[in-house]
Order: sequence, then structure tokens, then C-alpha cells
Amino acid sequence: MAHVLIMGMTLSGKTTLAKRLCHAYMAQGVNCIVLDPINDPGWNTPNTFRDGATFLDVCKQSRQCAVFIDESGAAIGTHAHEMQWLATQARHWGHKSHFIMQRGQQLDKTMRDQCTHLYLFRVSKDDSKIIANEFAQDELLHANELAQFEFFSTSKFGTPRKELLTLPED
Repeated sequence: MAHVLIMGMTLSGKTTLAKRLCHAYMAQGVNCIVLDPINDPGWNTPNTFRDGATFLDVCKQSRQCAVFIDESGAAIGTHAHEMQWLATQARHWGHKSHFIMQRGQQLDKTMRDQCTHLYLFRVSKDDSKIIANEFAQDELLHANELAQFEFFSTSKFGTPRKELLTLPED
């Protein structure tokens, strides 16, 4: 399975999108494992963890799961060496890892390079340059111009599509 990078500024929509992806996987019968150090509500999976060590143990004991690491910069920084497994070897367990973060530099380049799909919300000009370079897609240079809940969706070998995350009406 390919890994996914979800990146954007605070309140841009990245966690909302990740939760929707998680719910879609579960609707298809895919087990989801979530590491969320701030324990944000709404994941609706029994496999949500605040502790990185426990989360990794469950991932390594499971097969063919969608794995979500919210606040990846902080979560991975705490267990950097062990967390590299999520990008470099988890595919061999059939996992699809989703790294959710505000800035690309929060995740080691080797780990970013393992991500073949990108959901890019509004980021700084500097961050858009880094990601546009790594995905070899100049259109991503305009990520700093995106509105709230607007994002680019692309794969390493695809063409970026601009999309809008719609929110349910209250």
C-alpha cells in the first residue's frame, strides 16, 4: 500500500479530511489504527492511542490497516527511530500510513519520500516550494494561495487536482 502525506496550516482542514478517510476505510471493512497525542474526538475507532509506543506495538501486531499519525511532527519526534518503521517497512505488513502535519520539515525527508500520495492544504511559500520540488509538480507552488478547506490532491506520478473539503451544515 502507498503511504499518504496530509499537510497544511492549523485549521486548514487536514484532520477533518483524515477523519473522513478513516471513516471511509472502516466502511470498507479496513481496520484503522490512530495515533493522536492530543486525543481529538471524532476518529470513532477503538484503536486510537495517545501513547506512541503502544500505538507502534499494535501496528506491528496487525496486518493490512490504515494507519493515521496526527500531529506527526510531535508524535514522530518523540519516537523518531521507531516511527521510521511506519514509512519504511509498514507496507510489508500491508499498512497504508497517513502522516498528518503542519510543515514538511516536521517529518524526516526519508519518510516524506515514502509517501506517494499527497493532500496539500494551505502552507507557507517555503513549504510549498519543498513539496513542489519533492513531488516534481510546479502547480503545488501555489499551495500558499489556497483558501480554508481547499487542497491539492495528487500522487507522485499524477496531476494535481484542486479540491474543496465540504463541511456538513449545522
